[in-house]
Amino acid sequence: MESLTYEFHFFLIVISILMVVSYTYVAFDFHEKACTMTLTYRKLWVFGSSLAMGTGIWILQYLVLLGLSIADASFYAPWFVGMSLVVPVIGSLLGFIMLSSKWQLKQIVGASVSIALSLLLLQIVSAHYLLGVTYQIEDWWRIILPLLMAFFSTVSSLWVVYGTFNEKNNYWGKVLGAIIFGLGTLAVHYFTMITSSVDTRFQVESYSENSLLQYVALTGIFIISVLILIRMVRNQKLESQEAMLRESERKYHSLVENSPDGIMLLDVNGRILNINPSLERMSGYTVKDVRDKSSLHFLEKRYYEQTSNCFERTKKGVPQKCESAIVHRNGHSIQVKLISIPHIIDDLMQGIIVIVEDITELKETEALLRRSEKLTAVGELAAGVAHEIRNPLTSLKGFANLVYNASYDEKSKEFLQIMLSEIDRINFIVSEFMLLARPQEKEFTKSDLVSLLRHVISLLKSQAILKNIEIRPQYDYEEFPILGEENQLKQVFVNILKNAIEAADGGVIFVKVTRNDKGDALIIIRDQGVGIPEHQLPRIGEPFYTLKENGTGLGLMVSFSIIENHNGKMNLASVEGEGTTVEVSLPIYERELVET
Repeated sequence: MESLTYEFHFFLIVISILMVVSYTYVAFDFHEKACTMTLTYRKLWVFGSSLAMGTGIWILQYLVLLGLSIADASFYAPWFVGMSLVVPVIGSLLGFIMLSSKWQLKQIVGASVSIALSLLLLQIVSAHYLLGVTYQIEDWWRIILPLLMAFFSTVSSLWVVYGTFNEKNNYWGKVLGAIIFGLGTLAVHYFTMITSSVDTRFQVESYSENSLLQYVALTGIFIISVLILIRMVRNQKLESQEAMLRESERKYHSLVENSPDGIMLLDVNGRILNINPSLERMSGYTVKDVRDKSSLHFLEKRYYEQTSNCFERTKKGVPQKCESAIVHRNGHSIQVKLISIPHIIDDLMQGIIVIVEDITELKETEALLRRSEKLTAVGELAAGVAHEIRNPLTSLKGFANLVYNASYDEKSKEFLQIMLSEIDRINFIVSEFMLLARPQEKEFTKSDLVSLLRHVISLLKSQAILKNIEIRPQYDYEEFPILGEENQLKQVFVNILKNAIEAADGGVIFVKVTRNDKGDALIIIRDQGVGIPEHQLPRIGEPFYTLKENGTGLGLMVSFSIIENHNGKMNLASVEGEGTTVEVSLPIYERELVET
């Protein structure tokens, strides 16, 4: 075509820019929504994005062509209308599919190439069909220049939307990106018009006062309508997001508040942000008591290092499991299992979520099971050992009796009598040891606890003197009648006092007999020895567990068993470096006692 007149319509130019910018913004908005959806819905929203952008380009194409002096019915041929819409939609679809994977430079450039090629194809077909333009090899610049214009405007637009703006200012990024794309697309169309004819004349449309007011009013109405439409779309989207957020918060709140396990939320520095009701009940503390305090606030000191290491590994993004113990507000210890999970948002570590499971009963059950297994083993061992020991004891006792009856030396008889007495004592201990294998009911008789303790102290007094230890008894009553098996009770107090003597090197062992709050007999034995470490104290009394170098751990185990069979209780308390206190309570035989 040799001559072309193009008439500038201010109203058409403004409308075309607004249309392509608004549709492009909607396309970016839809694509942002697509990236948050599941795969099935994502495809639908991606197609909606490409349809919005393609429609904007299509409308711009027709509004620009309306300024041509040759505009006629051929502009509206069905195949041309369909082609004008399909080409930009397909180019936009390929571009948004690339952008759906990752918003990196490679994807942005690929999407820009796809959209730019669709714009160029649309211009070439339109110029050839409507203007009769033919392209020769020497006309390469008429293809390359609009392609470069389309590419650079598109890549700039996509980079502004996907490459530089974060979530906080993504709204303005989409607005600016839509404006850049709209202006670039408009420039490509007008460049095509300029280069489509050797003689292209441009003239500005003349407006009467009434028509100008009408155009201005229509332009204003269109702008307001587009803004309202965008606002409605955004409000609907925000409402949907808020509804999803509220639903997510309700689920989270229900999960945390109703969880049977304790849940603790920590910041990156290990300070407590929140705890759930289960942890409040478990620990005795409220949220106000522990907020902004160290996560070690609950823990026993001996678990500080182990738990801190667990949390440090969690900060590196690796969930951890560890066992620990928390101290209740009232002071008692609770065994727990901690599951620490990294709290990550947008690839940034926000803190740690700790699930606290109370395993105190489980640990007690495991301890009872181990104790039962050990007792079974000890019982089997006791049966075999007792059988093997009794045979030589019988021979020793028989020969000792023969020598005693045949001897006329009083001194020798005295020694032999001691030997026979000790053999009887060994035999008795072996019989008691067999109770572990074959428990038997004992006939309890009335005994005087004060006399029993005096006898035990007299037996061990010489051993205490050798270690420069004074045994200092205190009896609140002249007599303390109890119901029990005297030899078994002697064995208990011999074990306790021997342990006290071996644990001390000088000092005093206090032995006190009084009554407790329930009116039962209370025997308190306190030494000034090395004491027992806090973490080892719960295991005292377990079979084969001992702190002595040559011990077996059976003495206190048998003592606990004897006191339990007497319907009493035996408790140990110790401070490392200060000494140990053993309290034994036994039911009394008579309630009326005479105080000393």
